[in-house]
Amino acid sequence: MTTAAARTQDSGLITSADGAEIAWSRTGSGPDLVMVHCVAVSRATTPQPTLPAALAEHFTVWTYDRRGTGQSGSVAPYAVEREFDDLAAVIGLAEGRPVTVYGFSSGATLAMLAAEAGLPIERLTLLEPPLMPDADPGFGMRTEAQRLIEADLAAARRWFDVEVVGVPAEVLEQLPPHSHESLENTRTIVHELTFLPGTPPERFAELATPTLVLASDATDPGMLEGVQRLAAVSPAVTLVVLPGEWHGLDDTTLTDAIRSFVIG
Repeated sequence: MTTAAARTQDSGLITSADGAEIAWSRTGSGPDLVMVHCVAVSRATTPQPTLPAALAEHFTVWTYDRRGTGQSGSVAPYAVEREFDDLAAVIGLAEGRPVTVYGFSSGATLAMLAAEAGLPIERLTLLEPPLMPDADPGFGMRTEAQRLIEADLAAARRWFDVEVVGVPAEVLEQLPPHSHESLENTRTIVHELTFLPGTPPERFAELATPTLVLASDATDPGMLEGVQRLAAVSPAVTLVVLPGEWHGLDDTTLTDAIRSFVIG
């Protein structure tokens, strides 16, 4: 699909640089904002399902299924640079208008990496990017993830949530059972395990894109420490800590903070 065709549609497919078809949706009006989802979710399974509508009160909101999830395709082998190309293709739908990128969790780290790589991003608005200082030179986590994926998708998802993300037991108990699509999306956890290791706050000290990082006052202490260090080392980063829950803020709080940063 061309960007001209996108003007007359609210959803569609756009072809990334390697030929992968990336599914996207558009809602709202106003300044353009692209959402980058967290690990192993699509537009249909995101833990922030109502956020696009809340943001659409102020923005033209573009959402998309990251490669290998939902309705988007993928091309082997995986490389994070291919995800940059996907994001660039979605940004291209804005036809040269300034674009803010919002990223949640690992999607936030991916957005920072994309900005660092030179994508045309006017501003970054990020919710709790996980910053993992330790590299995985032996690819041990990726190997274990792939082994579990091949054996049991539900077990692979739980392993990632508990061992990699550190989701507290009480939070896990509140989560609904995984749908078939959610389990299929779990196959992409190896993508995150390719680009997240080796991303300490200092990695982004030279980030030039104006960046708002949001965090909950009730989040994981290690997560909070990471974003505090990020704000300390990067002059481009403004950190705002707001009342919230473990690894999350409600739609109204998020929308108000993003609107204030982007629109004023």
